[in-house]
Amino acid sequence: MCTVSYVPTNNGYFLTSNRDERHSRSKALLPKKYDLNNTILLFPKDMDAGGTWITLKENGDSLCLLNGAFDTYLHTEKYIVSRGKILVQIACSHNMIESFNEINLQKTAPFTLILVTNYMLVECRWDGNTKYCIALNASIPHIWSSATLYTKDQQQKRKNWFTNWLNQNTNPSIYNLFNFHKNTGEGDIKNDLVINRNNILFTVSITSIAVDTEKCLMQYVDLITNDSSTNAFNYEHSFN
Repeated sequence: MCTVSYVPTNNGYFLTSNRDERHSRSKALLPKKYDLNNTILLFPKDMDAGGTWITLKENGDSLCLLNGAFDTYLHTEKYIVSRGKILVQIACSHNMIESFNEINLQKTAPFTLILVTNYMLVECRWDGNTKYCIALNASIPHIWSSATLYTKDQQQKRKNWFTNWLNQNTNPSIYNLFNFHKNTGEGDIKNDLVINRNNILFTVSITSIAVDTEKCLMQYVDLITNDSSTNAFNYEHSFN
């Protein structure tokens, strides 16, 4: 849940996530559709906590999670509610922004939640004490890196990589974005977009969401096992 990009298209958007996890974490289940509280969600499932870090709704809305809000934080015993389960709970609501504002997060570790909903791009953060929720410009690309793993300088470097890549890819496809998320860097395996930190912390998967006027789909690649899947919702939708 550590590097996320958003790219608008002529008739929708792409949302792509690199998941960085410790080697002790269980392998996630490949994405499938779940019927939860009368809401159909498509997501890869975290086997340790039962939640997820990214999900796609059948109406074309999506959510993606990064650990941490603005800075690193101390892990305490009070953080007993899974952030991945919080994401699922918010995804099942009719108004996800309202749900974030109302949900009790006192026992949840800090996080950043990216929402794409109702033609809006919204960044929601919980720093362990206070909630922050701002609407971003959905007509321009954005990239985020987890505050728990990357310093401000490293985050800025990644933004620079993204800007340079966009300048060379003015009309990218979902495959172009996958390649950006998989191959970008300077040969520093600890801080490129796909990382390996002392064989303890790895980038374990890349998940790409593509939404347009005819369908919305999720492509998933497990970088450790090379397992992959593509799942889609077919529908008619208008982005104006």
